[in-house]
Amino acid sequence: MITRTPLAYVHDGTPLEGILVVDAATEAPRPGVLLVHEFMGIGEYVLVHADRLAAEGYAVLACDMYGKGVRPRDAAEASRYSRIYRQDRMLMRQRARAGLQALAQSPCADPNRLLALGFSFGGCAVLELARSGAPLLGSASFYGYLNTPHPCAKGKVQGSILVMHGVRDKVVPMEEIPVLAEEMRTAGVDCRIQLHTDAGHGFSNETLAEDPATGSAYCPKTAMRAWKALLCFYSELLTNNTE
Repeated sequence: MITRTPLAYVHDGTPLEGILVVDAATEAPRPGVLLVHEFMGIGEYVLVHADRLAAEGYAVLACDMYGKGVRPRDAAEASRYSRIYRQDRMLMRQRARAGLQALAQSPCADPNRLLALGFSFGGCAVLELARSGAPLLGSASFYGYLNTPHPCAKGKVQGSILVMHGVRDKVVPMEEIPVLAEEMRTAGVDCRIQLHTDAGHGFSNETLAEDPATGSAYCPKTAMRAWKALLCFYSELLTNNTE
């Protein structure tokens, strides 16, 4: 049975409350996934991904980037909150690291087998977390913001990176792809970038209303393909970690 349990933790004096999602039928520590929400904050749209990962045998913490009880009511409010972290990437890294530490301390998760997944704003947070040298086997960004004022140094990133990007995305333009690729190449990171020509921003968010101006739309076909690629990515990294 998949269970969702509030998990309280603190970052620099700010109370936070994530949601720990696991299959209650499993007692042993399992690989942990830090799941970072889109700019709208923690909500059902992201928790469905947590449920799916828990069913695959992962302990998932849907982390809280904004603060306990801070749940944007609309896109305008969400933009104000997300902008705080997008404009201060060091704060974004630290807040995401607090979530990772909370996950690692959970008895459900194996602290030596930690992974990350983020969507849009969350994809940006996951990439920044990886750039910071966090102890992650792998980090996956789905239509996340790719640019950074703090490119990773050679040897800093501990694990592999997977980037899923829709060619029709106008929120995160294609011009950011070669910049990211060069950053990863220079830093010696194992980074895989998959482009989906039939998709734009938000392709895995079933609640998203289509917006031609931003290239945003849910794309079931791409969502399915990207999810399968994610599971293969995680499986590969976990298998290599036991050898």
